[in-house]
Amino acid sequence: MEIKRSSQLSLFLMELIVAIMFFSLSAAVCVRLFASAHILAEKTGNLENAIMWTQNLSEVYVSKNGNLEQIATLYPDAYLSKSPEDDTISSLVLIFDKDWEPMEQGLSDASYEVILKSSIEDASKVYADVNTYGVELVGKAATGTIAVLDIRGGSEVLSDIPQDPSQVFYQNSIDTYIGKEEE
Repeated sequence: MEIKRSSQLSLFLMELIVAIMFFSLSAAVCVRLFASAHILAEKTGNLENAIMWTQNLSEVYVSKNGNLEQIATLYPDAYLSKSPEDDTISSLVLIFDKDWEPMEQGLSDASYEVILKSSIEDASKVYADVNTYGVELVGKAATGTIAVLDIRGGSEVLSDIPQDPSQVFYQNSIDTYIGKEEE
């Protein structure tokens, strides 16, 4: 009688151990899924903000005909960077904290950087694809690239768009026709 009771207790104990292992494994999978969902939600939110800011800058760029000095008046926290070749203003830089709020030029809590790099080119080169339809644009066009960089954990703010695409979080190109230069 004692052997039968001991055998039943051993079987019950084994079933209990298997059930606990199953629930532990299920809990570990659930925790991992919740952590992955949190990371994905954070990346999605950051991408939405990056797209919103690049769209905002694109619209302002077109409305101001690519004039970075005029664009900078709309963003008091922005700073302008000059080209080393000809000492003209070539880019506008905005710095954001982790909540995508514009910051002054301090780096202590900087998380994201948006760089708007601009240049003026011949419209015939910028709109070369239009020439195939028998239309030739004369004058100038402002062309720009807007890049969003994730600088969390970085040590410096860049004033130029990096060549390494892995450093760029989101990028967009923009252009606008300025027209003929006044004589």
